[in-house]
Amino acid sequence: MYVWKREPKYDWLGVAGAEVGLVFTTVVLITGPIWAHPVWGIWWTWDARLTSTFVLWLLYVSYLLLRTLIEEPERRALHSALFGIFAFIDVPLVFGAIRWWRTQHPSPVIMGGPGSGLDPTMRKVLLFSGLAMCVLMAFLIAERYVLEK
Repeated sequence: MYVWKREPKYDWLGVAGAEVGLVFTTVVLITGPIWAHPVWGIWWTWDARLTSTFVLWLLYVSYLLLRTLIEEPERRALHSALFGIFAFIDVPLVFGAIRWWRTQHPSPVIMGGPGSGLDPTMRKVLLFSGLAMCVLMAFLIAERYVLEK
C-alpha cells in the first residue's frame, strides 16, 4: 500500500508486521525441529519446507536490515515496501512445499486430499490454536504499530 499511496502509516504497518513475522518465524524454526527430532532422528534437514521457511526468515531479517541502511524516511519506506513485495513470493512456496516436494515432512493433514484429515476433536483444537495465534499476532502488530507511530 505504501508504494501506491505513499502514506507513512503503511510503512509503520509494514515494519510492525515484519518484526512480528520475524518473531513467529523464529519460534517455528526453533520449536519445529524440537518437536520433530524424536520422529526424524535429526535436528535439521535441508527439507523443502524447512529450507523455504528458513529463506522466509532470512527475508524478514533482510527487510529489517534494509531499513537500518537507508536514513531518508521516504526512500527507506519505498525501498522497504518494494522489497516486501518481492519477499512475499516465498510465502506460497512455504505453503506449497509439502505438497509439491515429497521429502522429510509427512503429507499434509489439512487440505491434503483423499485419506488426510484430523479427528474432530483435534480439528477443534487446531482451529482454536490457530485463532489464538492470529489474535496474538494482531495484538502484537497493533502494539508495534502504535510504537512506530
